[in-house]
Amino acid sequence: MATIYFEEKGEELLKRAGLTKAEFARRMGIHKQNVGVLFRTKNLETIHRAAGVLGVPFELLVGYTTEPEPVQVRPEEFDMPDPFIIEPEVIPTGSSKEEIRFRQKLIYAFYESWKRDNPQQKRFNINLKEDINIRSISLDETAAHASLSYLSTLAVLQLDAILVNAHYIRKVPSNPRKSNQNKFESIIIMGYRCVGIGEIKMTVGVRRSDKSKIQYCITAIEVKK
Repeated sequence: MATIYFEEKGEELLKRAGLTKAEFARRMGIHKQNVGVLFRTKNLETIHRAAGVLGVPFELLVGYTTEPEPVQVRPEEFDMPDPFIIEPEVIPTGSSKEEIRFRQKLIYAFYESWKRDNPQQKRFNINLKEDINIRSISLDETAAHASLSYLSTLAVLQLDAILVNAHYIRKVPSNPRKSNQNKFESIIIMGYRCVGIGEIKMTVGVRRSDKSKIQYCITAIEVKK
């Protein structure tokens, strides 16, 4: 098997998740000195567990040498019923390009419908005691990452509940090598537990200019049952 994203970006992923090697090793049930070996593993079950610990899609660790870019979806491609209602059974569960693209279009359509119904484009989070805002970056990052899995796409449809009720986990530095994070001074990791989906991770950027909170990405934390 060729070099995969996990091997190339392991240490960077730890920093983004706010985990030390020691804590990552503890959660994975290995010795700290074996973390480097773990990054090179080709065992898919182990990588699946690591994805759960890191809070990233399994597909990202095994399928990309660079992070996925959002698919450009034109507004005329949206199919937005009013009100926006989508049954879970119509959402594809596979990992083909066509299924991922369908989920991306669905996420974009959902956010556009949400913005239409919420012109202020924000919700008050009861734990931060501050507003969390929705901006274009919220759509692009979430559509790119959440569309990689069925559960993460379902998670996005719980946007209101997540924005209001997600709890604070930790704060980590923004990644200067990611152009989309340049405007943020830090990233807040938040969590929300949803019946039928499980743990959901929301990242929130703290904007450098005015300290406002911007929803950055939402994904389900998929762990081995």
